[in-house]
Amino acid sequence: MSKTLAWLIIASVLALTVGAAYQITKLRFDYEFENFFPAGDSSLDFYHDYMDKFSSDVDFVLVALRNEDGIFQEDFLLKARELRKELNGVRNRDRIISPFDAGDFALGPFGPIEIPYLHPDDPTRYAADSARIYAYDKAVGSLFSPDGKSISMVIQIEPNLSKIETDSVYFDIQNVVSNYEFDELHLAGKAIGQAYYIEQIRYEFTFFFVLGVILITLVLILIYRSVWGVIVPLIVVLLSVIWLLGIMGLTGKPIDIMTALLPLVLFVVGISDVIHLLSRFFEEIRNGHAKGKAIMIAYKQVGMATFLTTVTTGLGFFTLVTSSIIPVRQLGIYAAVGVFLAFALAFSLLPAILTLTKVPKLAYKEPSSSLWNKVVRQMFRFSMRNKRVVYIGSVAVAVTSLIGISLVRIDNFLLEDIGEGDPHRGSFEFFEKNFAGARPFEMQIEVQEGEENLFSDAAIDEMLRVETYLKEDYGVGFLISPLNLIRTVNQALNGGQDQAYKVPEAGPQREKVLKLISKFEKRPEFSAIMTSDYREARFSGKIVDYGGRHTKMLNERMAQSLRDEAPLAAINYRLTGMALLIDQNNETLSMNMMTGLGIAFAVVALIMGLLYRSVIIAFISLIPNMLPLMAVGGVMGFTGIDLKVATSIIFGIAFGIAVDDSIHYLSKYRLERLKGRSPIWAIRRTSISTGKAIIITSLILCAGFFALATSDFTSTYYVGLLVSVTLFFAVLADLLLLPLLLMLVSGQRKGKRGDE
Repeated sequence: MSKTLAWLIIASVLALTVGAAYQITKLRFDYEFENFFPAGDSSLDFYHDYMDKFSSDVDFVLVALRNEDGIFQEDFLLKARELRKELNGVRNRDRIISPFDAGDFALGPFGPIEIPYLHPDDPTRYAADSARIYAYDKAVGSLFSPDGKSISMVIQIEPNLSKIETDSVYFDIQNVVSNYEFDELHLAGKAIGQAYYIEQIRYEFTFFFVLGVILITLVLILIYRSVWGVIVPLIVVLLSVIWLLGIMGLTGKPIDIMTALLPLVLFVVGISDVIHLLSRFFEEIRNGHAKGKAIMIAYKQVGMATFLTTVTTGLGFFTLVTSSIIPVRQLGIYAAVGVFLAFALAFSLLPAILTLTKVPKLAYKEPSSSLWNKVVRQMFRFSMRNKRVVYIGSVAVAVTSLIGISLVRIDNFLLEDIGEGDPHRGSFEFFEKNFAGARPFEMQIEVQEGEENLFSDAAIDEMLRVETYLKEDYGVGFLISPLNLIRTVNQALNGGQDQAYKVPEAGPQREKVLKLISKFEKRPEFSAIMTSDYREARFSGKIVDYGGRHTKMLNERMAQSLRDEAPLAAINYRLTGMALLIDQNNETLSMNMMTGLGIAFAVVALIMGLLYRSVIIAFISLIPNMLPLMAVGGVMGFTGIDLKVATSIIFGIAFGIAVDDSIHYLSKYRLERLKGRSPIWAIRRTSISTGKAIIITSLILCAGFFALATSDFTSTYYVGLLVSVTLFFAVLADLLLLPLLLMLVSGQRKGKRGDE
C-alpha cells in the first residue's frame, strides 16, 4: 500500500467517523412490549382485532398499598383515599378502579343507588364493611388481599399511547406516590415496566460500552505490553462500534434490550481479526521481511481466513433474522453489519496505519518462550500422545450432552429478564402473592350460529360453566365478563342484597334482568366487555405467572375438560392476550432458531467444502463446532436453564464465532500443505502457529461475553454465560480434537516430529 493511498484511507475514515458521531446524537433508548409479539402471525391479527372491539389488556397500572396493622385503620384508609384522588390527575388516564370506587347497587325509585364497600370517614362502620367484603368474597383477591392487610387500585390508561405519552403516565404516577408513605407501596404494569426497562437499558449500554474499552485495553496490555499494541487495535475496533451506532442513528433504530449489548460484542469480536492479522505481520517481520512485504504476506495468507470468519460470524448473527420477534431480528441484522464494518476497518485502516508508522518494537520480540507458546505446544503433545483419551472424551461429551439436551424444556415467564431481588420484580411478585396476580388473562367468547346472542339461556349457562372452570380449576382472579353485568343488575333489583349477586335461574327473573341490562349499553364498562350486537364478549382477568409451559398445560386441560364433559353448543371460545402471544412466540422462536442454526451449519460446510474441494474437510470443519453447541445444550438441560428467547439466540451467535477458530486452523494447515509439508508436520506447525492466536482471541471473546453475565437482564446474562461456555469448549475441540481428525483423514501416523 502506498503512503498516498494510506493517507486517503485515513482521511476517508475520519470523515465517516465524524458523520457517524453526528448520527449517534440521534440515538434514543426504547423498549416496547408489543415489539416482542410474533410479527405476521394470525394470532397477532386476532389479538389486535380483539383489542379494537374491547380494550387493551396491558394498558393499566396496578397500585398496591399495605398496612401491617390491617386495612381497616382510619389513618390508612384516609391516606389511601387521598392518594386515589391525586391519581385522578394523572395524564392520559382513562379511569381508576379502587376500593373507594367499587360497591354494589340497589334500584331505587329514582334510579340506581350505590352502596360503597368502604366508609373511610365513619370508623364505626369498619367492622361491618370488613365482614361484608370478606363474607361474600366478591372483591377479595382483586381489590382486597385475602389477609386483610393490602388493597389494590387499577389505573386504566388510554390505549395506543406514544412513548412520550406513556412516559408522562409513569412520571405523573411516580410524582404522586412519592408524596406518600405506607408500610409497602408497589407498582406494576406496562407503563411502569417500560420506563424501568428503558432506564436499565440506558445504564447497561453505557456500562458495557465503557467495560468493552477497559476490557480490550487490559487484554492488549497483557498480550503486547506496548503502547502501540494497545492504541492501534483499540482504534480499529472502537471505530467499528462508532460506525455501527452511527448507522443505527441514521436508520432510526433505537437502543433496546437486545442491541444494548452490541458495543461489547463488537469490541471482542472485532479484535479477533486485528490480532490474527498483527500476529502474522509480526511473524513475517521476524522472518526478515521488510514492512511492506510483511503487510502483503500477512493479508495474503490470513486475509481469506479472516474473510471467511467474518462471513461465518455474520452468518451466525444473521440466523436471528429467522425470528418472528422484531428486536431479535434487528439484533441479527445490526450485529452482522457491525462484524463486516470491523472487517472493513481491519483491511483498510489497519494496513494504512502499519504503512504510515514505524514497525513497533514489539514486532521483533521472539515469542517462543512465551506462556502461550508453551500452552499450545503442551496441548499439541497431549493430543498426539493421548489420542484414545481425546476420542473417548469427545464421545463422552457428545453422549452426556445428548442426555442433557433431552432434559431441556421450552418455557418463559413475563419478568424472566429481571433478576431475583430486583425491586421491580419484587413488586410484580407482591401482586402474585397477595392478589390474583399481574399476568393478564384474556378469552374471547362468541355465540355459535343458531343462537340469538350471548344472553340466550343456553349461552348464559355455558358461560357460567366456563367461568366456574376458570375460577376453580384454572386459577383466574379479578375476572370480568358479561356475567358480572347480570349479577350486578340482579343485585340492584333485589335492593342491593349481597346474596343476590348471582346469575338468576332461567325464567321471569332472568328475563327481567336482561331487559334492564340494555339500558347500560352506552356505558364504557359495557363496551369493554361486550359488543353492541351481544354476539361477542370477553372474559378478562389476572392470573399468577406460572410460566408459558405450565400455562399451556392449563389451556390444554381446560380444552379437554370443556370438550369431554359436554361439548359447548351455544358458545365458542378462543384464548388471546399479550401473555399468550409471548408464550406462543417463545415456542416458535426456539424452533426458528434451530432452523436458522441448521442453515448456518449447511452454509459453513458448503463454504469449507468449496474452499478445500473436499467433502471430508467440510464434515471435519463442523465436528469441533457441533460438540461445543451440544455441550452447552447439555449444560442447559442439567442446570435447568429453559429454552426461551434469551437462550435460543445464543446458538447461532456462538456457532458463528466458534467456527472462526476452525477456519483459521484449517486455512493455516492448507498453506502448510501447499508448501509441501507432510500432514503431521503441517498439523504441528499449524497448532503452534495458529494455536496461540486461537487461544488469545478466544480468551478475549470469553472474557468479553462473560462480562455480559454481570447484566441485570437475564437474557443478556445467559448470552454472556452460555456463549463463553461454548467458546471454551470450542478451543479444546479445535486444539485437541481437530488435529487428530486431520491426521485420521490423511491416514498418517504420529512420527518423531509429532513428539517434538
